[in-house]
Amino acid sequence: MSKITTKPAVGYVRMSSDQQQDSPARQRKDIEAMAKRLDYRIMRWYEDHGLTGTESAKRKDFQKLLADAKSGSFCAVLLSEQSRMSREDVFDAMVHWKLLRDAGVKIVTCQRGELDFSNLGGVITAIVDQYGAREESLKLADRVVSGKRLAVSKGQKQGGALFGYDREILDEAGRVVRRVSCREMFRKPINWSSRLVTASDPKAVEAVRIMFESVGDGAAYGSVARDLNRRGFTTMFGKRFNATAVRRTVSNPAYAGKLVAGRKRRGKFRSLHDDGGVVCDDAHEPLVSLEAFERAQRVICRKYRAPNAPTPGRYLLTGILYLADGGQRLQGFSMSQAGRKVVRRYYGLPTRSFEEHPEESDRPTFRADTIEQAVLTNLQQFMSNERTKRAIRSEISRRTKKAEANVGRYESQLGEVRAKIERGTENLALASREDIPGISRLLAGWREQEALIKEQLQRARGDHAPSPEALAVIGRLDELLGRLTDADREKLAFAIRQTVKRVTLRRERRKAGRHRITIWDGVIELRDDLGIAGVIPLADDDVPSPGRWREVAKFVRERGDVVYIRDVSTRFGIRQPYASRLLAQAVLSGKVRNLGHQKGWIAAK
Repeated sequence: MSKITTKPAVGYVRMSSDQQQDSPARQRKDIEAMAKRLDYRIMRWYEDHGLTGTESAKRKDFQKLLADAKSGSFCAVLLSEQSRMSREDVFDAMVHWKLLRDAGVKIVTCQRGELDFSNLGGVITAIVDQYGAREESLKLADRVVSGKRLAVSKGQKQGGALFGYDREILDEAGRVVRRVSCREMFRKPINWSSRLVTASDPKAVEAVRIMFESVGDGAAYGSVARDLNRRGFTTMFGKRFNATAVRRTVSNPAYAGKLVAGRKRRGKFRSLHDDGGVVCDDAHEPLVSLEAFERAQRVICRKYRAPNAPTPGRYLLTGILYLADGGQRLQGFSMSQAGRKVVRRYYGLPTRSFEEHPEESDRPTFRADTIEQAVLTNLQQFMSNERTKRAIRSEISRRTKKAEANVGRYESQLGEVRAKIERGTENLALASREDIPGISRLLAGWREQEALIKEQLQRARGDHAPSPEALAVIGRLDELLGRLTDADREKLAFAIRQTVKRVTLRRERRKAGRHRITIWDGVIELRDDLGIAGVIPLADDDVPSPGRWREVAKFVRERGDVVYIRDVSTRFGIRQPYASRLLAQAVLSGKVRNLGHQKGWIAAK
């Protein structure tokens, strides 16, 4: 009868570079042989390809492995060598070791066997191997940076494709093997090199020259992008141009025939930037003259304005303002027009959303003063209720008493455990060789207990509702709303974060015939630890979207009587067809009611 394996395990495979084509297969083969030898049954595999071991948070399968370990469905993680799990700092790697140990999961490698954390010798061995893996990453980073420096100095392009240029791919002997278009995806073998040549696509070359010429003439990035889109030009990914793509293009010295590497610091350990970068003049044929490039740079420098130092609490809703569509978080930014001293503040999507979706035109933006005023007003009305105040005070009192009791208990327990550790350490120094493993296991257990109590103590010290000081600021919102510009915005922002968990804005698109509008509303979600449940609604008047139909709706409401098209036309100085359109949009919003053909409009009840 064949032997039935009873030890469920999982295999983990990682390769640092996509160039290591044989690495996953080799690792799998070694792990499978070890599993057969040690009587493990591999239930499933976790694999991270082309990802460094120095940043575990970016490895999705590794994070999934750590999460699945808590389920108790397997008892071991099998690796070809310890560095496949992590090349991080020893202290960062220990976090993973502890998590797996607490879940009852062993770490077994083809190189060292099982990592034994039950005794001091096993721990030291694991630490030494982890330190060696980290040092190897540092040495590798040095070699990579040195190789890049040499390649750039010879005029060899580093990185991927560049819009407007094709790449000539050269083998180890320097022979041209093939030519790759800038719109074509190609990954060259690791020992091959490449150089830039003018693109065979004339439209790509023309687009680059238009960008430099337009920016040199003083045109804005956005207007240049719109002009290119109108003419039918596309990026090398076949998408529409945006302001960011134009700015990056006209700022790149490669288009003037110069290769520059190390302008920014890239890399976790070493970077070309650390040594001042490297420059290679006349590396390839330029697409624009040096004069045209420098002219564009002068315009860019003239336009550039160093950002002001951030003002604490300037944007009161930073970190808590979200869109319901996709759950994207809005961030604060400011805009000012040339020649004007007024700087307006807004909340909108971050720049990366513009870059990831350049064809998307519907990017909602909200005036910061409007949305902040709406949130503060609704929050103040809710917090001014005496019943709400009593509930919050009661919750603060309850949590404070509970926290004080827990802190005292945990401090007492911590003192007892530390006394045990101190005595155990003294005994370890005097113990005989055969007693050391037993004492080491006791010390390991006490230290684990110490870490757990410290975590509980820290949680107990921070386990409280919003402070009375924060609530006092909220109670003075009436006063602060009248003078937001000179209020203590840092204190106000702190109070909001102590009270509000999340502000979510929702959008509803309405359409009737050829008329369409967008209505916004939302909710203010309060923190769970306030002692009060529920949310505060935000109406569409709190979050007004652009549109003159709102002014028309307000005019009809204030008129208090039947309004006709000619009244709207006269009041706003617009032509009657436009007035009719605004009235139709106001009806679509539900704020105005149409009485019928030629009977006029009145405010909806």
